[in-house]
Amino acid sequence: MVFLRPDFPVSSADQLELGYGFALPRMLARLAGKRVRQAQFSALEAYAVCLLIFATHYIFLTRLLIIPLVRPGWSLVLGLSLLPIATWVYLLLLYYAISLVLRIFRKFGLFVSLPNNHFQSVIITALTTLVALLFLGADAFWLKSLGGFWLGLVLLNLLAIAAEKLAHAN
Repeated sequence: MVFLRPDFPVSSADQLELGYGFALPRMLARLAGKRVRQAQFSALEAYAVCLLIFATHYIFLTRLLIIPLVRPGWSLVLGLSLLPIATWVYLLLLYYAISLVLRIFRKFGLFVSLPNNHFQSVIITALTTLVALLFLGADAFWLKSLGGFWLGLVLLNLLAIAAEKLAHAN
């Protein structure tokens, strides 16, 4: 999560500002009295969110494909061990499909100035939120908890974005 400023050397440690990609950790750091800045990428945040998205889609695909279609035994173990690769390929194809949709939109003059990664992030977040909403209706408590955790993170981040906008507007 910590990004150092690119203009080294820094004369004092208090000149360093923490950089966060998401609004929620930025707001929490500000509430703790730290100087922070918005960063395009933050490694720890990106890894954590990507792992959460991957795990959510993996569990969704496991419940959709493996559990109803594969009998218990070696085929189940094989299916569960190959599914992470299939999930990775699925997410890669999804990112590619989103970029193609964005290319079509741009031909019609829509979203011309929007970078691909912002558009893809919104779509992936929306799809993961949809999966999380489906998890809320599951029988297992841990699935409900995972869905609620994702929805809570998204809601808190959206509230932190709104708070940052209001703070900058005043």
